[in-house]
Amino acid sequence: MGLTETTLVLVSLAFFASAAAHNCQNGTRPASEENREGCDYYCWNAETKSWDKFFFGNGERCFYNNGDEGLCQNGECHLTPEIRCAQ
Repeated sequence: MGLTETTLVLVSLAFFASAAAHNCQNGTRPASEENREGCDYYCWNAETKSWDKFFFGNGERCFYNNGDEGLCQNGECHLTPEIRCAQ
């Protein structure tokens, strides 16, 4: 394997290792994002030196710091109406 191929393999491994360390992939909620409001999160991409945007899975519970709660659908937090009983 030449120098170019070796470099490419090492860069690819570094990228996947950094993403895997944070479990960065669409449809997941990494443990580090348990308190993240909304349905999206960002992980650093060492290859592009920028942040990549990922989304929690459909049906995943979502919330906002003001107390609103809902479910994620296609990357958006759809709030669930509060059910109130008549007294």
